[in-house]
Amino acid sequence: SATPVERVVKLLEDLKVKLEMDEKVEQKVYDKYACWCEKTTARKAEAITEAQEAMRAYGQTILSLKGKVATLSAEIEELTQGIKENKAAQEAATSLREKQNAAYTAETTEMKQALAALEQAVTVLVAATKPKQGAALLQAKTQATAALKSVIASLPATAGLSADKVAQLSAFLQQASQGKYTPQSATVQGMLADMYDTFASDLESSTRDEAAANTKFEDFMAVKAMELKLMEEDKAKKEDEKAESEVRLADTQQMYDETAAQKEADIVFFDETKKACEAKHEEWTIRSSMREEEIAGIAKALEILTSDEARALFASAIKPGKEVGASDAYDTGRDISPAFVQIRSVSSAAEAPMRAYTALKAQATAVHSLRLAALAIRVREAKAGHFDKVIAAIDEMIQTLKAENLADIAK
Repeated sequence: SATPVERVVKLLEDLKVKLEMDEKVEQKVYDKYACWCEKTTARKAEAITEAQEAMRAYGQTILSLKGKVATLSAEIEELTQGIKENKAAQEAATSLREKQNAAYTAETTEMKQALAALEQAVTVLVAATKPKQGAALLQAKTQATAALKSVIASLPATAGLSADKVAQLSAFLQQASQGKYTPQSATVQGMLADMYDTFASDLESSTRDEAAANTKFEDFMAVKAMELKLMEEDKAKKEDEKAESEVRLADTQQMYDETAAQKEADIVFFDETKKACEAKHEEWTIRSSMREEEIAGIAKALEILTSDEARALFASAIKPGKEVGASDAYDTGRDISPAFVQIRSVSSAAEAPMRAYTALKAQATAVHSLRLAALAIRVREAKAGHFDKVIAAIDEMIQTLKAENLADIAK
């Protein structure tokens, strides 16, 4: 059967294999986690970059739309003012045209009345100048006087008779009222005929001027109406365009805000993930380094325990037929000095475990491993040839490593 030392060596070898296998399993788990970290952070970094580019594009669109809305607002305001001025101009032109037409109507009415009176007066005066006797003559003079008064009464204010003509008409009326024959009748007739021709010419000229003014007014109103129509159509078009731009601006602003919020969330997630991954990497680096040091410590202990020198010491530390620590009075059948054998066996048996203890302690101190430190203490405190506690500690360590391995995989 195997000696206690061989059992310790076997357990240490199993422990070393177990640690190496655990290292490979944990390496695979860590590699998967590191791959997830790399892909996740890369994806989030790309999403943040895309969000920044999208926000830049949205921002440019927002500025463009704001400028467009401002420009359209100014143009609409200008068109509104133009429409207002156009309507005011049409109203002013219409009012002026109405006043001009009213003045023309009043003036032409007076002229027509004056022309009718002049025509009648000339007719009466012509008839009155014919030879008549008695009552017929008196009646003709009365009619002539009445016709001339009617002419004077119907003359428009703009007639503008000269003082000479007014004096002739006054003298003619005075003589006619006294029943005297007036030799100025022919002169008056000529004067009235001239007045008739003048008034007729003035009436014709006024009619032409009125027609021209009315045509000009109609042309002006037609132009203003066309301008008004174009401005109203342009204003309606710009109002629709402004409304569409405002809707686009609101939608773009909303997309900008949503993208900004998502970007902030992605940044927070990226920072937290990066922090967690870096912490896990640091933890893994420390753990991996400690595991490697533990494996190196166990390998060193195995090297010490399995060396030819150690085997020779362990072999010489035990009397043939007697366990180390047995009573020296026990006779082995060989003539060996009890004192020498006891001293030699104790010193030789203790040398190799102390070297194993020194190696384990050095590795435990280097990697701050409590497990290696505890194992080193067990090796130091074990009595020569009795490694039951050391073996139990190694078994316990193996079970602990298995539990930790399962816990790490679960994480």
